[in-house]
Amino acid sequence: MDDMILKTEIDCQTTLYVSPIAPETYAEQIEDDNLGGGSGYLALRESRRGLKGHLEILAKAPSFEAAGELFDMFVSAGRRVPA
Repeated sequence: MDDMILKTEIDCQTTLYVSPIAPETYAEQIEDDNLGGGSGYLALRESRRGLKGHLEILAKAPSFEAAGELFDMFVSAGRRVPA
């Protein structure tokens, strides 16, 4: 996660990242290319529940501006207090 762009702790076991991904990493880690290639920004959730951390792709954005909007939406949804 060296090229991390945005990061926030959602709770004590969950972190949200929005970051570009290196083409080599994309090719190695994405088995079925159903995300349209390695360009753009990925919204990733790291869950530290259990014995090891797990990264999950939540969304992909084509530009930094769109990635920032996704990040803001995820963060505000995570901080809403139930009525």
